[in-house]
Amino acid sequence: MVSLIRMELLKLVKRPMTWVLLILLHGGIGFSTVVAALGVRSVTPDVRDAILRNVTLPGILPQTATFVYIFGSIMLAILAASSIGSEYSWGTLRPILATGIPRGRFLGAKLLALAVVALGFVVLPMLMSAALAVPLALWLDQPLMTGTVDLAWFGQLAAMIGRTYLLIVVPGLIAFLVGLAGRSQAAGIGAALGIMIGEQIVAVLLTGLNLGWSRAVVDLLPGQSSAAINNFYNGLGDLGAAPPPPGTLSEGQALLTLGVYSLVCLVVAFLVFRRRDVRGAA
Repeated sequence: MVSLIRMELLKLVKRPMTWVLLILLHGGIGFSTVVAALGVRSVTPDVRDAILRNVTLPGILPQTATFVYIFGSIMLAILAASSIGSEYSWGTLRPILATGIPRGRFLGAKLLALAVVALGFVVLPMLMSAALAVPLALWLDQPLMTGTVDLAWFGQLAAMIGRTYLLIVVPGLIAFLVGLAGRSQAAGIGAALGIMIGEQIVAVLLTGLNLGWSRAVVDLLPGQSSAAINNFYNGLGDLGAAPPPPGTLSEGQALLTLGVYSLVCLVVAFLVFRRRDVRGAA
């Protein structure tokens, strides 16, 4: 199993798409942070204070988490769909399985390799933002770090990384499942992006109905749970957490909803992969 995971990790590391997506993610974070810092002298004092908090430590970390949640989830969905869909289009899946590797073990190794790469999509931007915050703080005459760095602080940081990881993994699993079922990376990418966009439209329409059941249906959508977790925690400007406003999703309900979607995607993916014929290159 370890050798399979290493093989799948090697595929992802050697694939140019992985690095292109990571570069785009880091470039977007760095560009938006520098642009915000450059405009800090031409805004009102209250806006200036908010910008300074968001481009220096520790406030830059939750801002990075929000950026990763919005754009990193899209990029990971693209990579996840491509990782399985390309096996069909390149015709590499049949020769691999012909060696006697169990299908469940092969699919598990591919998913675990994607899970490791997904962690890099969260941790690496955090490290880059932390490094970028140091010269920005010196240039803006701000302290390098505000607040106390202790064991509780690191616990909050780990919780923020874990929440952000979950938020980008769920769209990746959906894209992976569609790419597997459709035997196409284009299908997985298109379906994942379509679900992300279409869900927002459906949520607005159902909310506008102002019916009891429509609100309940909206709360069951994965995007609503992801947005709730991000808004109540990563969007605060610090590493702490605040209780959600009345009438909104609780943390427990949001986490349970995302966990159920993740489990369903995994179970269906394994069932589909074990029961279907493997064709040649498409």
